[in-house]
Amino acid sequence: MNIIICDDENIFCEQVKNAVEDFFGKLDCTCYTYNDGSDVIEAYKKGLSMDALFLDIEMNSLDGMSTAKMLRDSGCEAPIIFLTSHTEMAMDGYEVQAFRFLGKPIVKEKMDKTLISLKETHFEKKRLIIHCDGEDIVILTDDIIFIEAMNNSINIILEDKDYTIRKKLSDIQEELNEISDDFYRIHRGYLVNLSHVKKHQSKEVLLSNGVSLPISRSEAVAFKDRLFEYVRNSAF
Repeated sequence: MNIIICDDENIFCEQVKNAVEDFFGKLDCTCYTYNDGSDVIEAYKKGLSMDALFLDIEMNSLDGMSTAKMLRDSGCEAPIIFLTSHTEMAMDGYEVQAFRFLGKPIVKEKMDKTLISLKETHFEKKRLIIHCDGEDIVILTDDIIFIEAMNNSINIILEDKDYTIRKKLSDIQEELNEISDDFYRIHRGYLVNLSHVKKHQSKEVLLSNGVSLPISRSEAVAFKDRLFEYVRNSAF
């Protein structure tokens, strides 16, 4: 796997690199270090595969948040861990689907916790098996954007395809809750993946595929609380 580390202070680059290599092993990961966000963008455009990124938010040239936005706009979906002393920027990071925020200087216990979570959520993918059109199909839960109820069936929406199967929304919700904490039922007809929520308003949510879904009045407050909890837990 390729891990990208970008900080304009070499000491922090080395600290993160050493922690990552100690955790995953030098034979299982390659760390690429940069001091400028523009160099990360250039490397991505040249085809460098990126499995995770550690980005310093405050850099002299292209800062980490701007780098993250440009990477997302270019199609990069790798988890991003921000290095910063400004923890109040957690909600800004949510706009680029930040995976975590790590304070500076680096605290070993928090770094280890972040790397464990990174391994469990991105490098050990959670899978759901569905039966569709006579076949058993394996779906990564991270790829599910939302699920909608359709009479006696449900439609599972992914970024590039969807699957319609005969099952109740409540049943698929139970299955997902056993393997993931990322899903929330915002309406009797919709189950959404919190990691794909881009914007939240009082009556609807905007998802990563551009679809807006209604939030039932009875779930509005609870969903807002759950989303904020999810963002906080994802950030620190």
